[in-house]
Amino acid sequence: MSLPTTHPKGMGGEKETLSSAGGATILIGLQVGSRALTFIVNQILLRYLSPELLGISTQLEVYSISVLFFARESLRVAIQRQTEEPQRDTTKDLKVPAGHVDGRTAAGKTQAIVNLAHVSIYLGVFFAVILAWLYLRYTDPIVLQTPYFHGAFKIYSLAAVWELLAEPCFVVVQHKSLIKIRGWAETVATVLRCLATCGSAVWASRNGTDIGVLPFALGQAAYALSLALVYYGSVWGVASTGGFNLMLTPVFSTSVVNCHPFREETH
Repeated sequence: MSLPTTHPKGMGGEKETLSSAGGATILIGLQVGSRALTFIVNQILLRYLSPELLGISTQLEVYSISVLFFARESLRVAIQRQTEEPQRDTTKDLKVPAGHVDGRTAAGKTQAIVNLAHVSIYLGVFFAVILAWLYLRYTDPIVLQTPYFHGAFKIYSLAAVWELLAEPCFVVVQHKSLIKIRGWAETVATVLRCLATCGSAVWASRNGTDIGVLPFALGQAAYALSLALVYYGSVWGVASTGGFNLMLTPVFSTSVVNCHPFREETH
């Protein structure tokens, strides 16, 4: 009886499984840690801010989440179905125009999802304006009279759009399973949001200044800004090495050429 042999393909599958399990562990730990840190921050804020301000901050958080959801969730689902496998090179003689990324390669596949992710930014601007108009039109007038409410609301709107600026980096991280980059970015952003929120609230309380819900807006701005900066700082090198761009870049595709089977050939 011959002993079973171990094939390299099986070993690769096992390593991939272990990598996926490790990535899932990191994400679960990140979510648990984020929730625990948020709970601690809220307990601290209760000593310096009224429950009414916490309730208004929850409404602002719902507004921000709604903008992000409508702007990016459907596109994320579509992007997850994209593969990185290069196409069979049946048109070797075709030259890629300058300033384009070859869509037949893995870099071209990645560039395509990056370009698609940029749509989220434009959708975010649209939904931020529409939802802001609806919220300000139908919310309780008493809430609108909260100190610094309008300034905080504008900061939340800008922070939502700014967070969407990191979407091209996020899809690359998801597409290439760079879980550590995502964990690092979200950890830094969460910690800075907590520090900005607590720091401004404690400062205002000790100086006898009523800044309303502004601490929550400052925390959200710190989160969005740091998230985008860490993502771009980490993924820019990946893009340079991989041959694609994080900005909008044309992708050269052979589909147009293949749609014309009766084109004239030059001899």
